[in-house]
Amino acid sequence: MQPKRFDGYQAFQYLEPGVDYRPFKLAKQLGRVEPYVVEVSEAQEERVQRLLRENLVISLHEHPEIFPEDPQEFLEYSREGRGFIAYEALAQSGLDCLFDNMMDGTAIITSKRGWKWLDVIHDLGMRLSDIDHQDFVIVARRVDDILRAKENGQLAFVMTLESSTPIENELERIEILYGLGVRMMGIAYSEANALGAGLREPNDGGLTLFGREAVADEQDWHGHRHLPLR
Repeated sequence: MQPKRFDGYQAFQYLEPGVDYRPFKLAKQLGRVEPYVVEVSEAQEERVQRLLRENLVISLHEHPEIFPEDPQEFLEYSREGRGFIAYEALAQSGLDCLFDNMMDGTAIITSKRGWKWLDVIHDLGMRLSDIDHQDFVIVARRVDDILRAKENGQLAFVMTLESSTPIENELERIEILYGLGVRMMGIAYSEANALGAGLREPNDGGLTLFGREAVADEQDWHGHRHLPLR
């Protein structure tokens, strides 16, 4: 596997714990569980390494955060509004690009219900700020960014949201999210919203009229070698 350009950066290391933010004891990034080793021949191993070298390895759905070692602290950790990226583990993952779905269903800074617009923007801003303080992860806004990351031994993050709930009934918020780097967004997650039914609803109501308007508006964002907002 081609080594990544990782210099040991830890999330928010440019800040002082206990002064700039409330610290939590986080779970270990590596060695947390016993590794499962699959025995392969020398030829198979060489083929795996060649495939990793010659192809883009992309995960379309990830939550690359480290959580507290004590699960009971998860809600308090979430209320602080500062998600720690597992840079060290990601450097060992073999991935060239991942779609970062963040944790906005549990963005509970101002509400117990999650998905509030200001909390999501806060979460996204914190993520982008931390990323801008290191040079291993880059934010991919175009397909070319993913290719460049692979070439440079970096890891490309595509910023995404699992639900459109935060836009409420404001179509222009799609533009704001696009400007902040979001390139994929689901219609609804568990609960229904102004755009359509969620997976927990007893009946599938499909898209609302506003949902159809939002999907039609999204079609305007397609550009040459850009990642669409979908």
